[in-house]
Amino acid sequence: MYNFIFVCYNHGAGGENLALQISKSKYCNTLAYDKMGYRTWTYDIFDKFFLKPFDKNWQNKLKQVAPTTLVDVVPSHYSPAELKKKFPNELYVVINYPTTSKGLVEYRQAVYQKVWLSKHNTLQQKVGYWKNNTNKALTRDNVKKLSKNITNGDIECIIADMPINKKNAKLLFKTKMLKMKDKFNFKQKQNIIVTTYEKLSNINSLLKLVNSRLTTLEK
Repeated sequence: MYNFIFVCYNHGAGGENLALQISKSKYCNTLAYDKMGYRTWTYDIFDKFFLKPFDKNWQNKLKQVAPTTLVDVVPSHYSPAELKKKFPNELYVVINYPTTSKGLVEYRQAVYQKVWLSKHNTLQQKVGYWKNNTNKALTRDNVKKLSKNITNGDIECIIADMPINKKNAKLLFKTKMLKMKDKFNFKQKQNIIVTTYEKLSNINSLLKLVNSRLTTLEK
C-alpha cells in the first residue's frame, strides 16, 4: 500500500482542491482545509513543505512523519522526478501544464482571479503564503504590512520590495507565469497518474482511477 499520494502541479493550477477531493477516499486521511473565496488552502502532513520554494537540501530538512493505516495526500510543487529520490514507491497524481491555447488563457485567468486577487482570513495564513513563495526572512515592517487587508498580489509586491499597486502586481504575475512554462509535462506510468488542467472541471474518472490503484494494494 502507498503511504503517500503526491499531487504535483504548478502554482494556481488547482492542486490543493484536487488533493482535498482525493483525500476524501475511504483509503485516505481527509485533509483539513480552509476556503478563501474560490481558493482551497489545505493543511497536509508535511506542513505545506512541498509548496514552498524549491530547496536543494529538502531531504535533510523534511520533518519525519510516521505512516498511518491510511494514505496521506500531499500537494506539491516539487516534481515526481525530484520526489522519487526519497519516495520512489509512492503514488503521484500530476496536473500537466495546459496543452491548448484556450486552456492556457483560462489557466492564467484563474491563477490571477483565484490566487492573486484573493485574500487570507488570518495573519498566520498570510505568513504561510509568504513562506510558500519566497525564502526571504520576514521583517517586523513586513509583518505589519501583512496584517493589513491585502491580497496575495499585494503580498507579492511586498516580497519584491515594490510599491503595492495593481500595475506592479500584474507585472510580477506575468513574470511568474513565464517561469512556469513546461514545468509539468509528464506521461502516465505505473505509479504516475496524469491529468491536464483542462480536465479539472470533471475529475470523477480521475478519482475512480486513483481509488482503483488504492484498492489493489494492502498496507
